[in-house]
Amino acid sequence: MSPAKPSGALEAHPDKPLLYTSPLIIERRRRLLREARHMIADGGIENFSVRRLCQRAEVAQRTLYNAFHNKDRVIALAIREAFDEFNQHVRYRTDVNTLAGVLDRTIAINRRNFRVRNYTKAVVSIYFGANTPKDVWETLRDMSVNATHAWLLAMASRGELRPWVDAYHFSTTMANVQYSVINDWCLGRLTDEEYLPRLAESMLLLLVGAVQGEVRAEAERYLVDMRKTGDVPKFPNPIWSPPRNDT
Repeated sequence: MSPAKPSGALEAHPDKPLLYTSPLIIERRRRLLREARHMIADGGIENFSVRRLCQRAEVAQRTLYNAFHNKDRVIALAIREAFDEFNQHVRYRTDVNTLAGVLDRTIAINRRNFRVRNYTKAVVSIYFGANTPKDVWETLRDMSVNATHAWLLAMASRGELRPWVDAYHFSTTMANVQYSVINDWCLGRLTDEEYLPRLAESMLLLLVGAVQGEVRAEAERYLVDMRKTGDVPKFPNPIWSPPRNDT
């Protein structure tokens, strides 16, 4: 049986969705997420405190739990918000519907992790956490799945996936492998120099077994070049264009 498709945006509170009809709650939610992002960037989740977050956002702890249900949900939504904003403001020069485009985006997003290490550690800590709620885990998983699922569906329509490959199941497998590599880097099992090549190699090795035709040949060429150079493929630098009031 194939796993369920992405369930959409993560609910801030699974039992109280109607709270968001209140402008006051919406504003408090915005402040909490903004301050949560700053706290994660500064100290990671090891030093993350609901009490301190509420002090910084100037809201009562009861308000936080009414709006977000628990600490993990606040952190997951703050991380997802930062991820979505980054993707809204970056412009790539490669076609998203090609292997080069998918590699380009994967490498660029993960290269950014060097600048946001605490965010990255928070993501994998929640992703692999034994007590992480399913919908929180899914929203983090879908950050990776959504980057490849549409492309895999397009390849399937062109006959470029092998007949036994389910596009969504394969995209979730790729997401799990990528998070595993990221986790190894966060734990110091991979150096900064090893991180991106290992990530790209893992992605390409999976693809070689699942695709066919020219896409498979292209993936093999990337692997051969990486073995020769020891580095990831090079693409034109993305254009970063955030709004002037971005915080």
